[in-house]
Amino acid sequence: MALSFCSSLRRKLLWAMLLFVAAVATGNVATSKMAFAEGFRIETQIFVGEDEQPVSETTTLFLEGVVYDFLKSPAQTAVFRKPGGGKPGRFILLNPDDRTRTEFSTEQLAGAMDKLRTWAERQSDPFLRFAAEPQFDESFTPETGQLVLASHVENYTVATAPAEHPQAIAEYREFLDWYTRLNTLLTAGPPPEPRLRLNEALARHKAVPLEVELTRAGEKQALRAEHTFTWRLSREDLDRIDGVRASLASYRPVSNDEFLRGARPQTKRD
Repeated sequence: MALSFCSSLRRKLLWAMLLFVAAVATGNVATSKMAFAEGFRIETQIFVGEDEQPVSETTTLFLEGVVYDFLKSPAQTAVFRKPGGGKPGRFILLNPDDRTRTEFSTEQLAGAMDKLRTWAERQSDPFLRFAAEPQFDESFTPETGQLVLASHVENYTVATAPAEHPQAIAEYREFLDWYTRLNTLLTAGPPPEPRLRLNEALARHKAVPLEVELTRAGEKQALRAEHTFTWRLSREDLDRIDGVRASLASYRPVSNDEFLRGARPQTKRD
């Protein structure tokens, strides 16, 4: 999950963002409740077609109900605090270039997405109408863990595993649903309903994805997201969180518009 706010490549990477769902990969999976209490991390890589080098790499850290999301290049950070106690959730975006920060509330995002969906429903463009109210043919094979959402517009093919840590997965899914809405707002993307439908399907099947492939009609190359989940934060992870907390106190708060004008553009890929 990554934030870069102004480039044409970022609009393309939005579709990769729409792949992101609560994820666990083979490897370091502990079952200790203590490990979960100490936080967990997800590393995500996004690939285009058969390319071996990822176009995006992100590390997402969860600790004490707060999520810290780090895009590797260019360096961007988002902090998410979920809704609770009658108060909306919020994203705090940090720009290290000019040491500024801004906030988006979940109420703000929900309102914007409602307006976007209503607008898209009225358009003549088939893709926009599909994104506003997607219809998928869904299949799930328990023996192999493969989940497929198919349509004439776009298709998701997902390699899944049974969800073994429902509390952590629910926390990640809540973050990710809101994060998708945020990226849609920032990049002027289409409605996020297709990816949200994928989340719903995974929840019904009590599964988490190991790898997600997205293909779209009219595009030659698929997008693929791979995830690695670790049930304990390292000392380096905790140091990164401490650094973000210090930035939250020291960075200058600015309006959303001013922040987006100053945000560093994504470096174009050759």
